[in-house]
Amino acid sequence: MKKYILISISALFLIIFICIIYAYNANNEFSFKISNVTFGEDSKKNTVTSSFNDAYDLSASIKSEETDLEKNIKQLTKKTTYLLLGDFNNKNETSENYYKRHQEYLDLRYKPDIPKDENTFSGFDEDSQEYKDDIVSGFTVPSIFLQLNELDIIYNSYGDIRITQNNEIIISSITLPNVKMKSQSNDNPMEYEMIETNLILYYYFKELNGEYKLYYLFGETTEDLNDYIEVLENNETKSMMAIAPTYDSNLSTIYNYDKLNNLTDEEINNIYNLNENKIVYLNAYYNNSITSSANGFFINDGLIVTTWHFLEKALIEAQYITASANNGNNYIIEGIVTANPETDVAVIKIENPSENHVNLGNFKELQVEDPAIIISSKLGSGLTVQKGIITSLDNYIQTSIPLVESDEGSPLFDKGGNVIGINTAQSTNSSLSLATNTEILKEIQDKFNNIEFNEIYAISFNELKEKYYYINYNDETIKNNIPKNKWKKYSKIGNIEQNIKLELIKANYKDNVVSLRYKNEISNYISNMQLAITFKKQLLEDGYKEVLNSSTKCIYENEEYKIIIMDEFDYLIIVMVKL
Repeated sequence: MKKYILISISALFLIIFICIIYAYNANNEFSFKISNVTFGEDSKKNTVTSSFNDAYDLSASIKSEETDLEKNIKQLTKKTTYLLLGDFNNKNETSENYYKRHQEYLDLRYKPDIPKDENTFSGFDEDSQEYKDDIVSGFTVPSIFLQLNELDIIYNSYGDIRITQNNEIIISSITLPNVKMKSQSNDNPMEYEMIETNLILYYYFKELNGEYKLYYLFGETTEDLNDYIEVLENNETKSMMAIAPTYDSNLSTIYNYDKLNNLTDEEINNIYNLNENKIVYLNAYYNNSITSSANGFFINDGLIVTTWHFLEKALIEAQYITASANNGNNYIIEGIVTANPETDVAVIKIENPSENHVNLGNFKELQVEDPAIIISSKLGSGLTVQKGIITSLDNYIQTSIPLVESDEGSPLFDKGGNVIGINTAQSTNSSLSLATNTEILKEIQDKFNNIEFNEIYAISFNELKEKYYYINYNDETIKNNIPKNKWKKYSKIGNIEQNIKLELIKANYKDNVVSLRYKNEISNYISNMQLAITFKKQLLEDGYKEVLNSSTKCIYENEEYKIIIMDEFDYLIIVMVKL
């Protein structure tokens, strides 16, 4: 009798459960319908920055509008890449097309008119810059074509393109994601195997008779950088300070490293000792697991400057952030003081003032080929010192120092130990990195020098997170910043409009990333992950690979997208990233 009663009770609960789901789905059709959405100009970053004290606004700006020259160089970069590698997924190119492409590529080479000199063996002025430039381009441009051709590279899209200017030279880098190429086998050096990696190509263009021509180029894969970074990470300990070897990226062909070579270890040690305790390591946590990391440093007493990029990732993925120094100090964070997404800076206040901050150098006194030093923590277990040279100076400081993502927010020093920039997230996992110049940092330092520490108002991380996701909406409309043409593509992923039957309260788009936040009104009965089962199943059916599957976070990937699904209290968060 008890057995039948237990079965009946179980059946009753099952019926109630099914009814709840049916009633919920019947009355809560997916609210993100294009016809009902208001696509406004407001974005989540504006909501956050408008929350800070107006007196703390950071007005210093970096040119963001793309110039006609930059547009032309981007097109030239794509053209050069095509002539170098062929079409997308080009497996069966005809010999006729190969020959034509090769000739057009060689026509891009920088070939200056060289002054003649009958007293030399060559008949040209071998001391002239034109002669030296012709030697560089005449050797490098043809040889790289042949080297890359032997690797049988297959690529399917153009990735990020970065452009900087160094006097008469325009430097352009292009990332080709998920390329397939030959690589020497680890087991047998006489054999090759096909690998999948990211390939970064660097082009140096010089103007000649009104046109930009290819002066120099080189390429690298993520594996090349990973080997170097792995050595640095292995050496990062709290008990010792090691100066990392200069990364060899073939730049010595066109840059003079004499100033860097003349910098002694003693001088670098002095820079380290002067600034060791002024640098902090930042972690963002979700359920006691680290979701992202960055560096920062004390710009004023008790004020840490880091990147907006790190702060925004923390607002999306984390519940709180922490700060610690190499000397073992752990700082209690009071809140966020201000931020500027355009210049990629954010200011964090700790609870007690720290009378220890960096000295700022003069950005305007810097020159290309000057030494540059970065002190950062890659793993949070110690500090790593890297050195290189400045390769370009425009709105950013470009250096020859490779960085990983966790290096963002770290200080860039000159040879005198003064901070000349803050490393951004714009160029990591490549052999050239970018730092925001000190004009941005000086505004921060000057602004808070004249304010008593206890009077500096900071917004707690939790409060800022609520503002980040806050949105005004009614039954008819949802405000968001996803352009219609972008949503048309992203909405096809996992058939999300049909498979997530929750009320969408926040939708945002930025830099190939869509962030969606759903409200779960019945989280006490059905978890967010249960309500995402159909969506996750569809991703697997569509060929996505399951990278992570836990009770609070799932990650799916294919060659084009990464999908992150997160459970946060009464909310389901889905982030879709185009790789």
